[in-house]
Amino acid sequence: MPMRVAVRRINEWDAPSMLKIYAPYVENTNCTPDAAVPSLQDYIQRIDRYTYGRGWIMTEIDSATAGFCLLTERGVEKGDLFTADIQLYVAPEYQRRGVGASLYDLMLAIMHHANYRRVTAHIPLPNDAAAAFHEKMGFRPVREENGVLLMAREIEPENPGAERFTKPYLIENADYERAREHAATLVREAAR
Repeated sequence: MPMRVAVRRINEWDAPSMLKIYAPYVENTNCTPDAAVPSLQDYIQRIDRYTYGRGWIMTEIDSATAGFCLLTERGVEKGDLFTADIQLYVAPEYQRRGVGASLYDLMLAIMHHANYRRVTAHIPLPNDAAAAFHEKMGFRPVREENGVLLMAREIEPENPGAERFTKPYLIENADYERAREHAATLVREAAR
């Protein structure tokens, strides 16, 4: 039976499965903005804030959450309405299968339609795999500071004259669906 892949916007009902992916990143790495694992209620509130703000999406494989990414204001200068910071989290069993690429593909398409100009990513070092992945996705190193590599990528906005970014849920549905379907094609079957 072929695998079923969905890359989509998230909602609060996705919080438990997403928190299961996020918790080990918080506990075992220095690559999250959280020092401790947030409670489920706090995570649900965060989902509500970012889903209807800058955006939060996930990839599911056969109805299981494989990974997710979101846009935040982390490290963005106050008043800069055209830059966002992207965070990516993929469950270990789904890494190296195109899940990260599927998430970035959809999020970058959303950012284009939402009129963003730039996206950044903070990579805790050492992490050659994450830096190489971001370079493959079009990011370039900006600077290294306190053990974190800042990378950035320029975005071509759909409307260069826009006065601010468009919230993701206001993007034309046909544009979103086309990008979502394409992103799902980037996920690969597990090696046998």
